[in-house]
Formats: sequence, structure tokens, C-alpha cells
Amino acid sequence: MAGQDGLRASAARDKDFVGIDTAAMARLIQQMTSASDAITAWLRTNAALPPSVPRTGLHQAAAVESWARAQPGMLSRRRSYAIAHLSKGAADMPRVGTGHLGARTGGTTSAGAGHTVGHFPDAHAATRAGSADAAAIHAAVTAGHPIPAAVWKRLATDADDPDYVKGLYARLGPAGAADLIGAALGHEVRVAAVRESLGLASHHLRMSETWLRDLLGEASRKGVHDDAVGVLEHAGLDRRAKVALAHIGLTHLGAVPPGHRIPVPDPPHEAMLRPAAADPEAAAELHARHSEAVRGALAAFPTSPALQRLSAQGDDTARLVASPTEEAS
Repeated sequence: MAGQDGLRASAARDKDFVGIDTAAMARLIQQMTSASDAITAWLRTNAALPPSVPRTGLHQAAAVESWARAQPGMLSRRRSYAIAHLSKGAADMPRVGTGHLGARTGGTTSAGAGHTVGHFPDAHAATRAGSADAAAIHAAVTAGHPIPAAVWKRLATDADDPDYVKGLYARLGPAGAADLIGAALGHEVRVAAVRESLGLASHHLRMSETWLRDLLGEASRKGVHDDAVGVLEHAGLDRRAKVALAHIGLTHLGAVPPGHRIPVPDPPHEAMLRPAAADPEAAAELHARHSEAVRGALAAFPTSPALQRLSAQGDDTARLVASPTEEAS
């Protein structure tokens, strides 16, 4: 993506550098989509030409339209893969999806910019592999067998592939995700793979409050509730998932779930609040939607660092919202 400062700096350091500027890529995807739509409309308008008119131009336009229509899917996979690598370390990712591409600057990375993206030829193959591994996990758990080593190896290798993890967790569902967490315990490499893949999947699948409650409910039945919370806390969840997880923590702050091992005086669900408390946007949304729950929880646990931070974030947001009105008056 020529013309971007980050790419120029990288290219100046390494003449062989190939990179993706995620914001510029977003604009390119939008342009390719618009071009395909425009050509399609032109073809539709000019399809009924008289027999005497040569159709060479129509055939050429149709070939270009076919090429342009195939590009956004490939480019979106590369952009999502680049964003996943920019966001390693549990940092929140820019929004993905064609509706808001380019809404936030994502940065520059060489990930996804080479001849191949990940270990699959295309998005369909990656999604299909994730779905197949989910089926193998479900079959193993149902039969009381260990999850196959090949599945663990692929999960560790492809935990940073957005299409693979989307296929995996869409097929697993919340109960299957709890099974996977439980099966990974005691093996740090596997736990790390589950944590990374689950966090990445939350940016591509809607992990609502219901979804997370089902996951934690299944984890509680298996006696691994706190382990599941620990995975979610450090997974780098999507902002919406952070808000949902924190609200579950707020509504059950005083209850001790089965298998709970966090020592007092820590609130039982402090770990569920920390991801939202550390994210200003998530904290502001949580406070705006559930301010009474935040205030009630803070009154019950005034020494909770997460609740203090949530409350402070909410107060800061309220002041920012009020200040333009105050200036206008």
C-alpha cells in the first residue's frame, strides 16, 4: 500500500519489506467493492445491445467485474490476519467487518502481506479446518477420550488465524469452548492457544452475555469456573464481549460460583471486571448501560480496584459528554 508513512519507514530499513497498512487496506476493500458494484450496474444497463453491436467491450467488462468481485474476500482475509498480529499481547483490535473498515488506524505489519496467508490457501479452507477440528473435539469429549494431538497442534499453530478460529468456535459453541478450556488445563502451551484463539474469535463472532453465561455455566459444572474466567480475562476480548463479561460479574458479584478458588478479600468476580476496567471504551459503555449496577457493586466492595476504575471511567465520560452542553449554555 504505497504512500503510507509507516510503510515508507519500514521500507527504508529493509529493501525487501512487504507490508500492510490496515487503514489503507480498508479503503482499498471499499474501493474494490464499489468498483465491482459499478461495473455490475453498467453491465446490467447495457446487456440488451442490438445484435449488430460488437460485444467485445461487454465481455472485457464482465472479466474485470469477475476479478474485482473476487478481491474483497482475499483482501479482507489479509487485513484481518494483519490486525490479529498487530494485536498480539491481548490488546484490543480495531473493528473488523466491511461495515466499519478503516474506522480506526490499525498500523503496519508484514503479516498477511506475503504470497500465503497463514497455513490455508483461502478463507474457506481455514474456516472448514476450524469447523472440522471442533467436530473432532466434540467427538472426543463425548466419548471420554483425549482431544487428538493433531487438533492441539493445529490450534497452537493457527490460533492467530481469524478464519480458522471463527470456524472453530462457531461450531464449538459456548459449551464446547468450556470443554476445550477444561481439556487444556495443566498444559500451558494449550492454555495459551485456547486463550489466544478465543480472544481472536470474539472479534469475529458475537460472544454475547448469553454466550458467555453458557460458557461459564458449563465451566462451573465441570469445576473449572475460575480457570475459564482466567482465560477470558487475558484473552484480549472484543469490546462488546468485555462489557458482557463485566456485566455478568456485576450481577453475580456477591455470589461464589461452584469451584471458585479466588481468595477473599478479592471480590469473587473481580477478574471478570478487569478487562472492561482496563479498556476506556468498554468501561464507558458498561457505565452508560449499567451505571446502577456499577454503583451498587462499588458500594458493596469499595476497595475493589476494578470497580473503582470503572466508576472513574464512567465519571470521566459523563464530564466529557456534559462539557459541550455546558459550553453552549
